[in-house]
Amino acid sequence: MNTTICNGCGFNATTTAPAHCPLCGTPGNRFLSEQKAAQRSNIKVSNINHRITRLKAEGLGTSVYRLETSAGYVWIDCLPLFNDAVAPVDAILFTHRDFMGATDRDQQAWHAETWLHREEQNHPLAQDHHITHGFDDNFCRGDLEAFVIGGHTPGFTVYLHKDALFVCDLVLGQDDRMRFNAAGSPEANLGAATQLNTLLRRRKIRVVCGYNYVTDFRSWQSAFKKLIAKTERSLHALQLSQPVDLYRQTA
Repeated sequence: MNTTICNGCGFNATTTAPAHCPLCGTPGNRFLSEQKAAQRSNIKVSNINHRITRLKAEGLGTSVYRLETSAGYVWIDCLPLFNDAVAPVDAILFTHRDFMGATDRDQQAWHAETWLHREEQNHPLAQDHHITHGFDDNFCRGDLEAFVIGGHTPGFTVYLHKDALFVCDLVLGQDDRMRFNAAGSPEANLGAATQLNTLLRRRKIRVVCGYNYVTDFRSWQSAFKKLIAKTERSLHALQLSQPVDLYRQTA
């Protein structure tokens, strides 16, 4: 299946280029053919630790993580282009539906499993892709743990593997620049963040892997807690500013 690829964010359109990218708004005339995208984008490989490797499609703004787990090699999310020079994996596990990438070609070439939350599968961005395993709730695949927290999208899933947390684009930026992905409502993002914050209290995490960064957990957690508190204050202030219907209160 030939695709066109957004030059702004790496989104794959499974048909002709849309008028605008549904994720970042880049005009359709800036979408690239697979051939041109491959010419412009090198895959940069960097080791996070002895179990985790980051693969970044330079020029397209997308990254995936390759993990060695007790149940084989897996990717968290998918590259926008199939590359036969990249080491194969046994499974591709998605955080959400936005960047399905070259899923189908990877799956065919490597006989890889693909995992995505069932509610995400019903979205138009995912309907043209073949998913071998849908899930509705938290699960484990070997020593890789999946937790459905929602927020950015209804079935958004974060992954934990030993001392590493994979959050993709649930939150963007680091330190004081950290913010929630604007695609989710403030209420949904706060609910997801609260779930995740509670989950992490019982964990010994050292590294956090996002879609555009890798950082140490301690500094990330500090910024994450500040973001939660800031969002709580904003929502509370918004509630206080809502007009009160005195007639309904006294009726």
